[in-house]
Amino acid sequence: MASLYNIRSVVICLLAFAAFLRFDELAKLVRSDLKIEYDMLKLFIQSSKTDQYRDGAWIVVVSSRKATCPVALMNRYLDRAGLSCDSPLFCQLSKTKCGYKPRSKGLSYSRLRELVLEAFKDIVPDISAIGTHSLRSGGATAAANAGVPDRLFKRHGRWASESAKDGYVQDSLSSRLSVSKALGI
Repeated sequence: MASLYNIRSVVICLLAFAAFLRFDELAKLVRSDLKIEYDMLKLFIQSSKTDQYRDGAWIVVVSSRKATCPVALMNRYLDRAGLSCDSPLFCQLSKTKCGYKPRSKGLSYSRLRELVLEAFKDIVPDISAIGTHSLRSGGATAAANAGVPDRLFKRHGRWASESAKDGYVQDSLSSRLSVSKALGI
C-alpha cells in the first residue's frame, strides 16, 4: 500500500515523461485542468513558455494498462487525495497519524524538482546528471526513437520550431546507424 506521498511522486514523474511537461507547467496545474476518460487522460496547459499564441493546449495521454500507466496511477492519486476542482493538482502534503493529508497550497518549482531527484536517487548513478527537463527530454527521446512522426511529438511537446524540438531528442545508436545502413554500401 503506497502512501499518498509516494503515489504523488510517481505520478509527477510519469506525467512529466508521458506528456513532455515542463516543471513550471506541472506546478501550475489545477484539478480542473485534468479530465480522465475511459482510455485516456487529458491535460489542459493554460499557459506555457512554449505557447506561441497564448491560447493553451490540450495534451492527451493514453492508458497503457501496465503497472506504469499514468492514467491508472493518476486515478489512484486523485482517489486518495480527494482534491476539489480549484485545488492545485500537485499540492503540499501534511503528515498525520493516518498517513498524509493534502493541503490547499501547490508545490513550488524547486519542491517538484526535489521530489523528482528523490525518486531517481537510487536508480541514477550520477543524480547531478538529472535536470529539470530530463523527463521532458526523455519522453521526447523515447517517442522519437520509437518512430513517432516528428510532427506528432512536436505537437505533443508544444515546440514552436524544429530546432527547439530537436534539442530535446537524443537519437539512439541504432537510429544513427540506420542512416549509413540505408545507403546500401
